Amino acid sequence: ERAKDAGKKERQLCKQREAAQLADQINIDLTYAVCFNLAHQYHRNKMYTEALNTYSQIVKNKQFSQSGRLRVNMGNIFFEQKKYPNAIKMYRMALDQIPNTAREIRFKIMRNIGNAFVRMGQYQDAMQSYETVMENAPDATTGFNLVVAYHALGDKEKMKKAFLKQLQIQTPEEVEAEEEAAAAGDDADTMHDGLRDELRKRQTKVNSFILVAAKLIAPSIDRTSGQYQGYDWVVEQLNAGGYTKLGNEMEMAKAIQYLSLKQFDRALEVLHGFERKEQHLKARASTNLSFLYFLEGNLTEAEKYAELAVQSDRYNARALVNRANCLYERGDFEGAKMACLEAVGVEADCVEAIYNLGLVNKRLGQLEDSLVAFKKLNTILPDNVEVMYQIANVYDHLENYRQAVKWFEILNSRIMHHDPGVLARLGCIHSKQEDEAKALHYYSESHRVYPVNMDVISWLGAFHVKSELYEKAMPYFDLASKIQPHEVKWQLMVASCYRRIGAYPLALAKYKEIHRSHPENVECLRYLVHICTDLGRKEEVHDYVVKLRKAERTAAQEPVTRVPQGNLNGPGSVPAPAPRPPVQEEGYEAPQKGPQKHVLATAQKKNEDDEWGNGMLGDDLLPGM
Repeated sequence: ERAKDAGKKERQLCKQREAAQLADQINIDLTYAVCFNLAHQYHRNKMYTEALNTYSQIVKNKQFSQSGRLRVNMGNIFFEQKKYPNAIKMYRMALDQIPNTAREIRFKIMRNIGNAFVRMGQYQDAMQSYETVMENAPDATTGFNLVVAYHALGDKEKMKKAFLKQLQIQTPEEVEAEEEAAAAGDDADTMHDGLRDELRKRQTKVNSFILVAAKLIAPSIDRTSGQYQGYDWVVEQLNAGGYTKLGNEMEMAKAIQYLSLKQFDRALEVLHGFERKEQHLKARASTNLSFLYFLEGNLTEAEKYAELAVQSDRYNARALVNRANCLYERGDFEGAKMACLEAVGVEADCVEAIYNLGLVNKRLGQLEDSLVAFKKLNTILPDNVEVMYQIANVYDHLENYRQAVKWFEILNSRIMHHDPGVLARLGCIHSKQEDEAKALHYYSESHRVYPVNMDVISWLGAFHVKSELYEKAMPYFDLASKIQPHEVKWQLMVASCYRRIGAYPLALAKYKEIHRSHPENVECLRYLVHICTDLGRKEEVHDYVVKLRKAERTAAQEPVTRVPQGNLNGPGSVPAPAPRPPVQEEGYEAPQKGPQKHVLATAQKKNEDDEWGNGMLGDDLLPGM
């Protein structure tokens, strides 16, 4: 608004001078400055159309001799609008109007042209622009962009050459060293002046460009039989160029690369090399070595390097997490908890420490403390499904079913493909609350997503038996018999459903089929005796009675074994062992789900001779859950 007011006042001033016949005193430079300021303010406030219109009026005015370079600003606006062809056009028009003496400005414009080509995916054209800049006025940004362009084109040799050119660029640190050599007698108070701080910032930026470029090309320039020789070449060049710290970083990156490929032996070999280097590098390597040995189950070595990392740097949160996990595996849960708390005290947003703290508290039965930890982590990672699951799971253990349902439903809505384990848990919770309609809905959805979960199948079958909908129960029991063909109880349930709906011939055929595959099964023989008696088949009754008595005598001599209880975790749920220690690039573990027991409903006795309908549906007919 102030820029607009300045424009109005400038126009009023020009009118007054013209009215006073003082037109020769009109200040063209003032008019130019006012218009340029207005266009610049439009640009800063993202009013691109108004800014472009104002810049166009300036460049078309022949009185403004230096207005041609403002096309660079117009190109920048088009670049921000992602109109890259228009931006390139404006940059090239600006190049035509800028004299060759302004070399620095010309090469900056050419760098902008290269950036626009990169955004358009035209890496060959971008490469030409960057090469021209690097040959005449090399800088760190252009050198990095040239490496990226060669990487996109897949040219390994040119990647190497561009990286070497990037290392040869004179850095602010070298300029600073030259100035210090020339002024060795300066006062010590100037060591922390503003100029020196600015040089440090620039040096940090240059180092960042070099490190990112090195990590980009190292895996690509030389890969032989699974070994990344490119890392060795990059480290050699960095050390030769005086970038020893960056060389150490690349050694660590090489170890992480082997870790990601699960080539643990090679990662160990690289990390062991840091034991002879500086203390802080040794501490970082010890953290990753502890992680590696933990993955391999070598707790002794894992503890050794975790302690070494902590001794080297007491405030290394990840080293403390490694120590906590070793203690957890040793069964020292209180010690693991204290180590996790110490890690959180060192780094308040260390997600691995907070997550593992929640797991340890849950293992100790301190569910309220576990909930606090997971809720804190949820504020840091609001979209993380593992954390949501843990919150829901803890609420379930606390028997706060309302909150458990809330969090499980949130979790279910975040997963694109519905997780059958989460759906089964929702069904289980609603079943505990005796809301059978919702329990049926969630169990049915879980079965639709993952139709071979035996716990869900058995619940659905039992529910339909309880509701006396035997026709609907039969498909579930039949599916269970196909999944577990050696479990005779599922086939017995199918046959019993046939009897309950009055399909005695089908029931008899099913029992005979079961008897052929399980001739010693007492329950099957009993039902064969009953059904043959009802159908008046006396000869078959006699044969089956003899077989039944023989089977009962045999069964009386053998110990009775019960079917083990199942659980409702569901195969879609992601299980997790003990919490794992992180490395620099590693995340944290998926949740641990505990087994949930559920008592099956009972079915009312309909016929006096139907033994499986009496009271609780036991293990002889339906599995426990």
